[in-house]
Amino acid sequence: MNTTVIVSSWFRFTQAPLILRAYVVFALVASALFFSGFYAPPLNAAIIPYTGWSGLGLYMFTLFFAISGIITPQRKMIYGVVALLGLAVLFGAFDTFWHTLGPKAGGPDFGNPYLIYHPYRPIFTIVLPAFWLLLLIFPIMRKWIKNS
Repeated sequence: MNTTVIVSSWFRFTQAPLILRAYVVFALVASALFFSGFYAPPLNAAIIPYTGWSGLGLYMFTLFFAISGIITPQRKMIYGVVALLGLAVLFGAFDTFWHTLGPKAGGPDFGNPYLIYHPYRPIFTIVLPAFWLLLLIFPIMRKWIKNS
C-alpha cells in the first residue's frame, strides 16, 4: 500500500531553525512598520529619521525567499534573503557616506522628519541587516539548507 503524507505549511514552519523563524517574525513586524505611513502617519514620521525612506521595505521582499525556503523543498532560496540583506548593507553604507561625508552632509532639514538624518541610522541600515545576514549564514542554517 502506498500512502502519502501531506505536511502542512505550519508544520514545516515549526520545523525550521529558530533563527529563520525569528527572522520571518522580525520581517513581518518590519514590513508592518514600513506601511505605517498608511495607518499611523505620526509613527511613520517618528521612525523615518532612523530607518530612511525605504530602510524597512526590503524586509518585505525577503519574506518571499524566507517563506519559500521553509515551505518548499528548495531551501537554497534562503540565500536570496542573504543576497538582499547584503545589498541592504551596501545601500546603508552608501546612505551613511552620502549623509555624513558626501554632498548632503550637514544640509538643512527644515525640521521635516522625512529629511532628518539621525546619527543612529547606520544601526538600522547597516548593523541590523548585517546581523541577520550573519545569523542566516550561521553553520546551523547551512546544515539545515544542505540537508534538504
